[in-house]
Amino acid sequence: MPLFNLLKKIREKSLKQTLFYLLYYIVAIRLPYGDRWMFIGRWSHQFRTFVCRRLFHKTGKVFGIGKGVDFHMHGNLITMGECANIGNHAWIRGNGRLILGDHIMMGEFPLIYTQDHKVDGIGYDGTYSKDVVIGSHVWIGGRVTILKGVTIGDNSIVGAGSVVTKDVPENAIVAGNPAKVIKIRAEVSESAADLH
Repeated sequence: MPLFNLLKKIREKSLKQTLFYLLYYIVAIRLPYGDRWMFIGRWSHQFRTFVCRRLFHKTGKVFGIGKGVDFHMHGNLITMGECANIGNHAWIRGNGRLILGDHIMMGEFPLIYTQDHKVDGIGYDGTYSKDVVIGSHVWIGGRVTILKGVTIGDNSIVGAGSVVTKDVPENAIVAGNPAKVIKIRAEVSESAADLH
């Protein structure tokens, strides 16, 4: 059944897109990541960004895609800002857009869902999509889950293992399941106010 779904999605893409998706899922997704691999890690990073630049809706000049990132053949729904990074083994699912701002750091194994099941009817009632927006200068810890429709404000930090079900305000540190505001980063707020 997964092979049938893959073939169906490939038929929906242009030939050029299909070739880049095959290149990504057969080669680029498996390449090593990081400086410990020296020139191999650097080459892998360059190759992965080369392929993703052709699959994503829009990218910054510099961005990073970790090893094992699976966006389920929906690269055209991803926008990457300048110096935005998606962590190793990220799992991005859904038919909504994922919009990342500038200078984003992300830990390993994040889960980002831009789609959910309808629960109003009896039994399976289909799905609906909502965009996920991650602002600029955001840190996202490892194994964070971000659900559909969430906006994470600029300068925020999401603690490792958190489940983000609602919008995160700017300059907030959030953690937990569901994620709640632990602290507002006053030093960031004050330094930003000094710039204006």
